Amino acid sequence: MENSFSHRKRKDVDVSQGPPKQRKGDVMGSPSVINTPPVVGENAPSSSGQGTHVRYPVHDLNPGYTSKNPNLTIIFFHGIAYGTNDDWKQTWTTRPIDGKEECICWPQMWIPKDLNDNVKILSLSYDSNVVASVHNDVTEIGRNLIQSLVINSRYETFWDGPVAMVAYSLGGLVLKSLVVEMHKHVYQKQTNKLDVKARIFCEKFLKNLKGVVFYGVPHAGGTQDLSKYFKWQYQRIAKDTTPSSLLKNMESFNPKMEQLSIDFNKSICENINIYAFVEGLPIDNEWGILVPMASAIRLAHNNYYKVEDANHLTICKPPSKDHISYSKLLECLKLFVKEKKTPTMPCLPRYQVALEDKANAIYTLLQNESIVALVGMGGIGKTTLSKKMYHLFHNQYEKSSFLENVKSKDINDVKKKLLQDLCDRKLHKDEDVDEYLYEIKQCMISKNVLVVVDDVDKSKNLEDLQLIDNDATIVNCKSNILVNCRNWQILKNHVRESAKVDMALLEEEQARELFMLHAFKHGNCVTNDLKIISMDIIKACGGLPLSLEVLGCYLCDIEDLEIWKGALHELKGGRNITGSFDNETLWKTLRISYDHLIKTHQGMFLDIACFFVGLKKNTFCRVYWNGNDSSSLMVILQNLKDRSLIKWAEDGTLYMHEQLQDMGRNIATEVPMSRFIWKPKISLQNNQVVENLEGISFKDCEVLPSFFQNGSKEFHNLRLLDLTRASPNMVNNFIQGRNLNNLQC
Repeated sequence: MENSFSHRKRKDVDVSQGPPKQRKGDVMGSPSVINTPPVVGENAPSSSGQGTHVRYPVHDLNPGYTSKNPNLTIIFFHGIAYGTNDDWKQTWTTRPIDGKEECICWPQMWIPKDLNDNVKILSLSYDSNVVASVHNDVTEIGRNLIQSLVINSRYETFWDGPVAMVAYSLGGLVLKSLVVEMHKHVYQKQTNKLDVKARIFCEKFLKNLKGVVFYGVPHAGGTQDLSKYFKWQYQRIAKDTTPSSLLKNMESFNPKMEQLSIDFNKSICENINIYAFVEGLPIDNEWGILVPMASAIRLAHNNYYKVEDANHLTICKPPSKDHISYSKLLECLKLFVKEKKTPTMPCLPRYQVALEDKANAIYTLLQNESIVALVGMGGIGKTTLSKKMYHLFHNQYEKSSFLENVKSKDINDVKKKLLQDLCDRKLHKDEDVDEYLYEIKQCMISKNVLVVVDDVDKSKNLEDLQLIDNDATIVNCKSNILVNCRNWQILKNHVRESAKVDMALLEEEQARELFMLHAFKHGNCVTNDLKIISMDIIKACGGLPLSLEVLGCYLCDIEDLEIWKGALHELKGGRNITGSFDNETLWKTLRISYDHLIKTHQGMFLDIACFFVGLKKNTFCRVYWNGNDSSSLMVILQNLKDRSLIKWAEDGTLYMHEQLQDMGRNIATEVPMSRFIWKPKISLQNNQVVENLEGISFKDCEVLPSFFQNGSKEFHNLRLLDLTRASPNMVNNFIQGRNLNNLQC
């Protein structure tokens, strides 16, 4: 008989409304299987409230897969055991090839790699030892498995997604018993029901059961040989003439077993797909085929495969991946895998340096923290790292959403995207999104969700999105939020200090790699001169990814050394490098944090950039504020630090990124309202500028510039004067005859 396969679509029935219509003509047969372990269970109160029940072990066959929401959960049911401790594993072990005994547990070794779809694989152990056990009625086993598997808190989230079950021989009877017992708990009135939570798990399990695969399972008709075989094996091994209760039930198809098959059909949805593998060889000349085809395919209808080279004992032991008993199973399982919508992925830059390890570290942190914050100045790579983490790990979550550049978008548009990503709800243009925000919150609580909120500039951004409670810092443990911003003050009431990640600048070798990728991406010739100046440019960029990228792209394909020198000069001067609007990204990005400061804080930033980098924080506070209102000074300093505009080292030294310092100095000398002169060679022609001057640097100056030699020019607003390493003559020439009463430092 040819192998036959039919993927038959049945009408979907909502289990929550009760059982679907019964199928006609389905009857149940007798068990047969070998290689299952006797397991001594842990006694616990019975779910029915009477006597005790046994908790059976559940084996995790791919523990490396840690997601709580797999795209498919596969459960394997073994058969009859003869008393060895690893019989459950031997049931699912490949046949020896060419006489070799190097066999593997194939569900454990093959399926995770071949499905490649985020699947969870479990194998059960239950009491089916025909030699020693008397507690092996399949109905009781099914009832006990509800406790061990379905309502076990360790596995409860698995039932939110599709489930498939694979059974061999007796395992098929146990499988059907489990389904029937769950259905009773959900729909039938009982004196002693499971609690509400347990019933919900049972209902979800039944709703999400997508398919069942049977290996050599008897469902109806002529299994006398099967019963005789196991009775013979029992007497041969146990040397006893009194068979266990299980064997007594197997001697004929009693009404209880027939009813189990009927009840199974009542308990499953009509859209469940059932497949069967049928043995093609007899065990030997004496015993023949133990489960006839007519019995094995009764529930599967036309969805079956005949395994021509396997008998009842080897049908579940594929010798290789291309064997029909495995390759066709894989095809069936692929039909059950959840069709997971691929979220819209944010674009990553073409060149990525040192991102993967950082993304892994963030994901690890998210396992312990519900909300993680990336904090750092503009251009340091917060958004790029957030995108990389999202690309790598979004598939570990049931739902995910990347909300890019939140502060620059209409908040209602952001809400609509979040609602669509998490709740699959797409609103019309005129619909009020706020009416549906409760769905977002409910999704965050009930599902395993990842939301990345990029570039937040106010706490209200998060609160408007309904991602957090106003008075809470931790979202439901199933979900994670990754948020990035420049200002830690915005997030500190919502994110724990332990979940704050300060973005680090690129190390020297990483910075070199990133710059070279952009500057020489077309393979243009790298001369020795260009190599040397490249290192100077990389050093001047100070490990800031944005600077390295913009400069590299600007200099790409340019071999004129003078242009490279000019770019380095402009970079050190803190000005726009290319002179074109399209390439003003560098300074626009760096200046965003500054432009959003209030005037007093802007003034402090410019003062530090021009005069106080390298000074100890305590010294700065003493000489700058002169002891007056020091608390206000500390508030400003902390605000600048939280915005990553300044930092201080462990020894208290005040510093900032070199490009931020150059940017600050450039802003301070902008005409017509220049406030600082930090390059002594600058020529001043406008007396109005003199009136505005608040700071002058004569650092390393030997000779007083000509503009300052006229003592009649008064500097009424001069507060800051830097004379570090200036010559004594120059100092005397400057201060002689001038009123510097307002000089602060």
